[in-house]
Amino acid sequence: MSNAYIVFERISVQDANCIAGFIYGFPAITHFLGFGHALSRKLTVSRQLTLQGCAVICHQHQIHAYQPKGYGDYVFAQSKNPPTTRAKAKETPPIIEEGKMDMTVSLIMACPDLRISRTAEINTLAQNIMNLAYQHRLAGGSIQNIAAIHILNKDEQKLLRAFKSLLLPGFVLMDRSDLLASHYETLKQQQSDVELVDAWLDFSALKYQAKPKLKEGELEPTEKTEAEWLRMDKPAKGWLVPITNGYKAISDVYAVGEVANARDTTTPVCFVETSHSIGEWRSLHRIQQVADMLWHYRYEQDWYLCCQEGQTQPQSATNVLEGVVDDDFEDDFLCSLN
Repeated sequence: MSNAYIVFERISVQDANCIAGFIYGFPAITHFLGFGHALSRKLTVSRQLTLQGCAVICHQHQIHAYQPKGYGDYVFAQSKNPPTTRAKAKETPPIIEEGKMDMTVSLIMACPDLRISRTAEINTLAQNIMNLAYQHRLAGGSIQNIAAIHILNKDEQKLLRAFKSLLLPGFVLMDRSDLLASHYETLKQQQSDVELVDAWLDFSALKYQAKPKLKEGELEPTEKTEAEWLRMDKPAKGWLVPITNGYKAISDVYAVGEVANARDTTTPVCFVETSHSIGEWRSLHRIQQVADMLWHYRYEQDWYLCCQEGQTQPQSATNVLEGVVDDDFEDDFLCSLN
């Protein structure tokens, strides 16, 4: 069943991590691929099945943030855990700053090894996958409910219709690193010393430009001329957002035991920085091919990336490394994905 897919319909997640690198608003794509990888490892042992790729469809999200005085910047709602005071020290517990959110998402994963066709066997497998899913966290959050698990094996067009029938309304996260690469090349023609992060910020930051309100007979603005501040458009159309799409190695791979206090004592260790790119939230009804939605891991030299089919640009021109070695930049800058 080469066209077999497993659909996790409307997973309700509580307290998912919504900070990824420089950005906030939605978990990194690595969270969802990691969730699929964890399920695949268990299914390989119990059922000799593997899950490949992962499409992410968002139906609802709510960031735990508020405006302290009803205006100005939003801040994350924090909690003290445990909320009670310490009995011996008689001190209130510290606040560990975190960014949390509630969300409802659907996931689609390919299952090329599936060979069963009987309804009873499919229902049993769906229930087994449901039980396994509830044993895991998704993006650091607790899975509260999964509406249903669907195992579909149809041709391309019937699959698309089935997905749209099950999952609309919903928006698919798409890889648009091609737009970042194209905009970067355009900026280099205008300014030779431009950096890739400048192109990325054009998609990520909210920029405003002053338009002078010239009075009758006034040819040029002066210091006293009033201005209207207009929001500048992004370099391309669409619901474009900054995303984290993987990691970039910044050190050699160290053998087991070389790095002190490593969490895993059986696996070699490598230090990395987060890689950033551009994504697009696209309505599910605009998707033309199922394969276009699926994110996959890709390894290239020192890059460990999540990408979709059709995105073949050189990684040096499509990804922004988190290590923009400026501590002030890292402390002060945070972009929203929403």
